[in-house]
Amino acid sequence: MNPSRSSRFRKWWLERFRLSLQERTTYSERWQIGISRWGVALAGTTLLGSIASLTYFTVAHTPLREWAVPGYLAQTARDDAQAARQTADSALRVLDQQTRYLAALSSILRGEVPETSDLAIAVDSLVTSEIDLDFSTEPTDSALRARIEEEDRFALRRQGAESIHSRGMSFRPVNGPASANYDATAGHYGVDFVAPEGATIHAVDDGTVLMASYTVDGGYVIALQHKADRISIYKHNQSLLHEPGDVVRAGEAIAILGGTGTTSKGPHCHFEWWVDGAPLDPTPWLPGLNPAP
Repeated sequence: MNPSRSSRFRKWWLERFRLSLQERTTYSERWQIGISRWGVALAGTTLLGSIASLTYFTVAHTPLREWAVPGYLAQTARDDAQAARQTADSALRVLDQQTRYLAALSSILRGEVPETSDLAIAVDSLVTSEIDLDFSTEPTDSALRARIEEEDRFALRRQGAESIHSRGMSFRPVNGPASANYDATAGHYGVDFVAPEGATIHAVDDGTVLMASYTVDGGYVIALQHKADRISIYKHNQSLLHEPGDVVRAGEAIAILGGTGTTSKGPHCHFEWWVDGAPLDPTPWLPGLNPAP
């Protein structure tokens, strides 16, 4: 740039003016200030920057941003979305665990042996998952527990006296008459026993608790895996006394008789006996059972 032209440009910016305020009638000067074009530009830039900064902080740090910023997602909506995502993930994990459990259980009921340890993994997952069964002891249960323990003291003695066929049962599930017989054609794959509500239900043989859960139609259900591919199932219980994975002895108390489930018409025990993955009529193998009329 030409030195003389640069000098004129600088002089133009730095040229000072006087800004004054006068009365309208007397023209007497009330206020004045000296200012240059550079000062005006600097003051204007500072003012605009201050206004922009104040506007930004007002919008960014107050609820005003939810209305002033198009497409902005409120924090409450973000929290709800995060909670929904976590809930969905948990539900998918529980669904996967239940699917693996049911697949392994179906294999056992068909007389097959699961190729992997999916059953044990699924059982452990279900026990520690959202599906929670209350096995805690309440003060009102003390008398019942004492009675069950007294009965269990003689379980081994009764087993020697009542043991029958190697693929049969050592004990009846409950002391009571049969009210409905096995009828596969009608979809009734077991025998119903009637007894007072609160009666003790016993394991028919040594085994391991395969399932202890609540179903819509069967209510509180407990299933035991026995040797020689045998499974016993007890439905419509009032409460359960064991968890999946527990080892029980023949005659040991495993549940309390009740009438839970949509298919129950009163307090009773629906007992099923599965051998090699197929349901069988347990009547011939139950000690001292008189079939229902």
